[in-house]
Order: sequence, then C-alpha cells, then structure tokens
Amino acid sequence: MLAGLLQGKPGRVVVLATMRSEEYRRYDAREESRLTGSDRDAWRIQRQVLHLAVKIRLERHWSMTERQRAVAHQGDPRIRLALESCDRFGLAEVVAAGPELLAAWENAWAPGANPRGAAIVAAAVDCRRSGLRRSASRQWLQDLHLPYLAERGGPDLQPEPFAEAMQWACKAAYATSGLLIGNYSQGYIAFDYLLNAPELPPVPDHLWETLLSWVEPADAYDMGLLAHQASQLSRATAALERARAGGAVGADFLLAIAVGDRGWPRQAVGELEGIVRRRQAELGPCHPDTLVARHQWAFFTGEADDPQAASTAFGALVVDAAAALGPEHTDTLAARHQQAYFTGEAGETCTAIRQLRDLLDDRLRLEGPDHPQVLSVRRSLIWFSSLHGDLAEAERQLQHLLTDAQRSLGPDDPHMLAIRSTHAAFAARAGRTSEATAAFAQLVTDRSRVLGHEHPHAIHTRLQKAQALVAAGHSEEASEELTQTLNDAQHVLEPGHRHTVLARSMLDRLQRP
Repeated sequence: MLAGLLQGKPGRVVVLATMRSEEYRRYDAREESRLTGSDRDAWRIQRQVLHLAVKIRLERHWSMTERQRAVAHQGDPRIRLALESCDRFGLAEVVAAGPELLAAWENAWAPGANPRGAAIVAAAVDCRRSGLRRSASRQWLQDLHLPYLAERGGPDLQPEPFAEAMQWACKAAYATSGLLIGNYSQGYIAFDYLLNAPELPPVPDHLWETLLSWVEPADAYDMGLLAHQASQLSRATAALERARAGGAVGADFLLAIAVGDRGWPRQAVGELEGIVRRRQAELGPCHPDTLVARHQWAFFTGEADDPQAASTAFGALVVDAAAALGPEHTDTLAARHQQAYFTGEAGETCTAIRQLRDLLDDRLRLEGPDHPQVLSVRRSLIWFSSLHGDLAEAERQLQHLLTDAQRSLGPDDPHMLAIRSTHAAFAARAGRTSEATAAFAQLVTDRSRVLGHEHPHAIHTRLQKAQALVAAGHSEEASEELTQTLNDAQHVLEPGHRHTVLARSMLDRLQRP
C-alpha cells in the first residue's frame, strides 16, 4: 500500500501515523534474536515498513518551555487538563483522554453504573490482545461480553441494556476518542491506551476459543503468530491448524515450527521435509524462503535426537546461505551457530569449540558485545569448553557472562534463562547439590511462569531439578517430582521424546529395590 502511494505519482505524498512506544520496541534489532521462521520473516517485513519512515519521538511529558507556551491555549479543556496533570501523565495520554477513559472503564464495573459496557470493552480489548487486527462486529461483542459480565456478578451488577452499553462505550471524551472506536457498519476496536492497562489478566480461554471459531483464515494466522511469539504453543497450533485448513499463506510453515517447539520434533521434521521440497521446486534451493525452511528442518532433526544429521545439514546450509545471502548475513551466522551446537552434541567438542570461537569473533565485530546472539554464542562456547577442560575456569567465565547479560537483558529473556540453566548445571557437576537444587527450583518457577508448566524447556528443567534432588539424597522428593513430570511429558510430548525417555529411566532407577 505504501509503495502504491509513494511510487510513480507526481508531487509529494505524506503519510502520517502514530505508534505506541511499546509496539515500536518490538522492532528493535535485539528482538530479532527471539524469533525464528515465519515469526522472523513477518517481523522483518513489518520492520522494513518502519524503516521507510522518518521517525519523530514525542516525549510523554512537556518541557518547561512547552508548558509556558501551552498556558496561552488553556481555554481548550484538554490543554488545561494536560497542564494540571503533566506531573503524572504525558501529553498524548491526556489529550487523547487516555487516563480518563481507563478510569471510566474501571469505575463502570460498579453495580448500577455501566457494567455491561465495561464487559463489552473487556471483550474488545482481549480481541486485540488475541491478535485480531480488524474490527469486531457488534454481534461478536454482544456474544463475547457475556462471560466477562457473568464473572463479575452478572444480574447482581444491575447491567444496563446492550444498546445503552454500546452507546456509553463509544462516547468520546473531550471529542477525541471513546473506549471503543468504530460504528455499526465497520465494526469496533478497543482504544489503544487500554491495551497497556496495568495488571490485565491473561486472555481467557472462552474468548480465545470462540473468536478462533469465527475468524477468517488470515485472522487465525495472526492469532497463531502472536500466540507463538508469546510461547502459548497450544493456542498457536490450534490457530495455525485453522489457518492452514483455510489456505492462509505461510501457515503450514509456521504450524510445523509451532508443532516442533511444542515437543513434537519428529512430526515437525516430516512436515518441513515437504515444505522444503515444495520451496526448492518452486523457488530454487538457495532462495531465502527455502533456506529458512532448511534451517528449521535441520534444527528439528537435531531436536529429534539426530545431532550428527543436523550438523551435516547445517554445514551444507552455511555454504549455501553464505553464497546466496552473504557470509555476514544474520541467517548465515545463525546457521553457523546451530552447526557448531549440533557438532558438539554429536560428540565432536573440539570442532564445535573452534567453530564457536570463529563465530564469536565475527559476531563481536558485527554486533557488539551486548547483542543477545553474542551472549548466546559465549554461553555455548563456555558449555562445550567445560566438557573439554577446567570446570572451575568455565564457571568463572560463566559468571562474567551472567554479569554482562544482567546489564543488557531482562530477567525473563530466553537467553538469560538459558545462562541461568547452565549456571545451575555447573553447580550440579561441581557437587554443590544444595545450590544446584535451589537454582533449578527457581528456574522451574520462572520458566513455567514465562513459558507454561508443560513447555518442553520447563519439563527439561524439572528433570534437572529431579537429578539434583537425587544427587542431594532426596530420593523420595525426586520420585514425586519425576512421577508428575513423566505424567505431564506423556500428555504433551510426542511418543519417544527424549525428555519422556529420561524421566522414565530416572524413575525406574529410583524404584529399583
């Protein structure tokens, strides 16, 4: 759409848009390292759109000079209110009536106020938080809001009629915006400001599942993409299965990745084999889309307990990616990292160490010391070096890495969680069983909170905690932990998954007389 506006037309065309800072931060270069496959492809396309723009950042608070100038315009009630509230809220928030609208939503739940309107707004907010980009119809909101109202008390709240509730929700404050934006024919969308309301609960299953049953395949793809990025893998696979069934472009590829991430790597390999063949036939073996599919196929081949085949596949991919994209392209560097990792997992640790050292030199030169991928390469290098050298020296290097990561990453960043996992594993190998048990227990809590209790990473950490408990002599507690972990693993992971096999073998050893 932008290309059509900006190319081949006489004169100057200006496209003006605003974007919340929380959304804009999703397109920071550091965010790319969190994404794979179609997630990363979509992210790059969206970021290219932003790169076309001249960006002007509007600070939330007025400067003293701006306040002085605004005094001359305080006849406008919005400007006057902004001046009165500038110590607490930002200019855009007040002029758009954001704080007032948020307060109106929160107060509307009171009995006899506008509880039905508040429930309608809650449903509209969660439609957006589910990944629905387009407006929701009036009929959708009429059906979707009912469980929200029931959860707050239903008839006891003395809810107003639906038509009155919609009128209240759409009423603009200071002639700017209402809690809902839109109309009967176009549908309705929740006001942006509400999406960042503090302490919003997770999107409930009743809305997500109902919405998924109604949307078009393209909407289901958006919902699946957002769920996958949020590590809500069961939701991601459900949405992407619907998107694929409806013929949404790219849904088959992202679905295969979500299936593999959910703990079914062999199934993912089978689906990706077909995708690679189709892309090779249609696009050629070295087209970027083919290379991305080959990367995911090789990765899940390794996850399916064949690290040697994965190492070989990544070796070939490195050669082709360097020729097609360049040796310094991010996809080439990513393939080199995976080649080294699976080479080490296949037992060739000396070769893996050499590959990782070369990669670290290149990434440091290209990305700087604080880039998440640089920290990830350092962690892999420390791990394989520890298998081939001095554990105490590896622990010292890991402590430096942890300090650097704490400076540049958030506590829930996947790279930070991985570094903490290595730190706990080193404590276990060094015989510091109490320290290892406590570290793994905290990591189980954090990974379960971030990823979900049944995510493969969380299950693996639970197994590591059980191993530490066994080493510390707490066999009964370890047996209980393993029994529950095995039950969960059998429920969510594909048959024969390495986590299930490990849990069963550990439990068998504990139960032997």
